[in-house]
Amino acid sequence: MTEPLQVGQFAIVDHEPVDRGPNAGVFHGKGPADDRAELFILAEGTTPAGEAFAGHVVSAIGQAFTGLDMSLTGSLRRLFADAERNLSDWNRKSIAQHRVSIGLSCFGRRGDQAVIAQGGPSVAFHYHGGGVTPYFAGEEHGRPIGAAHAEPLLTRIPFAPGDRLLMISTPALAELDDELIGGILGLPADQILPDLYRRVQHLRNLTVLLVTGPGQAPAQSVGQAAESDVLIDATTPAGPPQAVRQPDDASTYQPSLFIEDERGEDIVFTARRQLLEISPRRQMEQIVPEAVEAAPAPLLRASGEPTATLVRIAADTHARAAVSRAAVGSLATAMPSAPLANRPVWRAPSAAAPTNSPLNAGGPGDSRRLRRESFTRGLVPPGAPPTRPDVLNEDLPLVDDLAAGRRAKVSTTPAAETIASEAGAAMNSGGSLVRMRDSAGGRWKSSHTFNRHATGAQLPPTWLVIAIGLGILLLLVGIVTVPRMLEGDDAERYVELVDNAAQRLATARVVPDPAEKRIALNEAQAMLLQARELDSSNEQAEQLFNEVAGALQVMDHVIEPANVEVIATVEQFGEKAVAVVRMTIGTDLAFVLDTNSSQVLALPLVGGDPRVVYTEDKAQQRGRPVAIAYLDASDLGGPVLLVADSLNHLWAYSDDGGLRAVAFNAGSGLTITDIAVNGRDLFVLDAAQKTVLRYTQNETGFPNPPAKALATDDLANARRLMVDTEIITSDEQGTLHRFINDQVALTLSQSGIDKPLVAPETAQVLSKNEIGLLDAPNDRIVVFRRDGAFDRQYRHKDFRAASAFAVRDGEVYIFSDARLRKITW
Repeated sequence: MTEPLQVGQFAIVDHEPVDRGPNAGVFHGKGPADDRAELFILAEGTTPAGEAFAGHVVSAIGQAFTGLDMSLTGSLRRLFADAERNLSDWNRKSIAQHRVSIGLSCFGRRGDQAVIAQGGPSVAFHYHGGGVTPYFAGEEHGRPIGAAHAEPLLTRIPFAPGDRLLMISTPALAELDDELIGGILGLPADQILPDLYRRVQHLRNLTVLLVTGPGQAPAQSVGQAAESDVLIDATTPAGPPQAVRQPDDASTYQPSLFIEDERGEDIVFTARRQLLEISPRRQMEQIVPEAVEAAPAPLLRASGEPTATLVRIAADTHARAAVSRAAVGSLATAMPSAPLANRPVWRAPSAAAPTNSPLNAGGPGDSRRLRRESFTRGLVPPGAPPTRPDVLNEDLPLVDDLAAGRRAKVSTTPAAETIASEAGAAMNSGGSLVRMRDSAGGRWKSSHTFNRHATGAQLPPTWLVIAIGLGILLLLVGIVTVPRMLEGDDAERYVELVDNAAQRLATARVVPDPAEKRIALNEAQAMLLQARELDSSNEQAEQLFNEVAGALQVMDHVIEPANVEVIATVEQFGEKAVAVVRMTIGTDLAFVLDTNSSQVLALPLVGGDPRVVYTEDKAQQRGRPVAIAYLDASDLGGPVLLVADSLNHLWAYSDDGGLRAVAFNAGSGLTITDIAVNGRDLFVLDAAQKTVLRYTQNETGFPNPPAKALATDDLANARRLMVDTEIITSDEQGTLHRFINDQVALTLSQSGIDKPLVAPETAQVLSKNEIGLLDAPNDRIVVFRRDGAFDRQYRHKDFRAASAFAVRDGEVYIFSDARLRKITW
């Protein structure tokens, strides 16, 4: 059973850290949970526009991967082709400023197979056995996807339990070197991403994806762990010993980058360090006037006056109070024995009257006794009543001030004066200047409108009642009549759609041009779909729809081959996955060009193992193979395989003579795009110079200067060449050109086909009047007549991820999903 991998990631988007960025993704392929492929994607833009578009590419190819059911290498090549097609479509429809290109890194695993796929600017680090191996896309594979055609670099790696794979955006390489990344990947799993973030947090845009194999890696010694810690960050103070953590139960767990739970010892250490680092905060000096501090809080809140006004009010109040108290004190000092008021005659004591002692003269006991008797409670105690104090003229100004403050409520004096007049009373008594209002209404409601009770006379006006009634009547009429009107419109629309569809069907039956016929059928199908939505129960539209669908099926002419058998496989061949882009068939061998390893392989057609017949070797002056062709009529000792390399050299291979260089007059400025043979002659396509050159051979090769077989602007975008009695080329956009007598150029219309071609491979001759092409993005082989009209198409489940197609003596071969297959029509 395949255990799932553990994934951790973070990203920096416009200097903002996030747990999961838009330019990374994790996806799963089809199949049972214990044996299904896992895919990890990281993309980065080479321009600001590309950085914004990279997330869309990750989502698109990730969704496509979930629907694929093929080998791991075939799936990765298919995903890179989809990404390149999406970017090409966007750039073709956009202006120059909006065109985008990206770098793409993918890591796929299925069972015991693990493959890294890279295209454009990309980097990955594999931690295995205590060491780190970096993987970079080379010069050929490092061209940004979308800017030019680029094949992905596929690398098979061993991924054992405890291994780690780090995919990171290339801007981080300016901050981190291979040795430093190796030390970081050797840390415990929960420390890798935080350590990386601390080192790259100043970057504007960055994406990091860490994949860890299931299980535990071999334990390091104590000395090795200490050395690793010094290597990563020697300046970090020594902390408390780390507690041993139990492995998480979850199969895939990403520790949080920014918030972590602290263990017990870490809490004590952190608290002690924070206490030592605390410094006292300097107190702010506040100068508050004494009078303002003594002012009541209601006055400060309600007055709305500045501080100077409040100080003046408080000072005046204290001054008047001090004057009053001084006057009272001076009077008491000047007349200590004078009575405060003249005693009335009727209250004067009589000489004959007995003098009684006070009620409580008997002491505390008498007081308690008197309190228990209810009768004595209502008696007036004997003795002279207290004298009334005389009225002091000095106190009258205070009373006048209070009366003036009361009268100010109805006056028009400003709020500041009102507050000043009542400040003394408010501040001395502790009362508030803000009083509750009797009504909750605003100042503009002076007649208690909200407190009045509604009466029967307060009814809406008559015109308003009539208007409301008319509105209700119109609403009822609309509810009754509008649905009937809509039903009538739908019926008329349905009849119109069915009639127009019948006319399009009749037109398609008599039009001879396949392209016009397909247009008429597609329009009829669209009209009938609308009619079915309006009325799905009508049999007339259903019958016409079936007739149109049948006519389209006849035009599509999809045929499944009688048999597709595997005759050779390279799935486990070599250290890197085989990426085939060209194929040619010999007498008993099939030769394929592998761009991933820059080599040419020979696959036996009947039994046997594949072998390498050509590989890039700078010491032998052998460049990267560009194109291959098989020459039957050869003066070089029998049929040979011709290999053209990037150094404009020509090589020949045969079982008897092996690999050897042959004479080739390349000339100056030649750029080989493709080669083809016809009889004894060699034809070379140079798309850069818009020419096709023709070479004649002798016993040493092709030493003579070439002749221009064709020179036209239609060759500017050509990528594949086929030569027999005519010259046929296929462009990157799927356009086919046919050149008759080396002069007349015809663009094959592809009329009648359901889907236009997308990057077709080299045309192959099926018969005198038919040619076949592999349309790999659409998983099919398309057959055209020589005039360019579509004839039929072959589809099969084994055509998925196909990359090369060849025909020899009526035998058809296709290379798909790392296997060479033979097709029987």
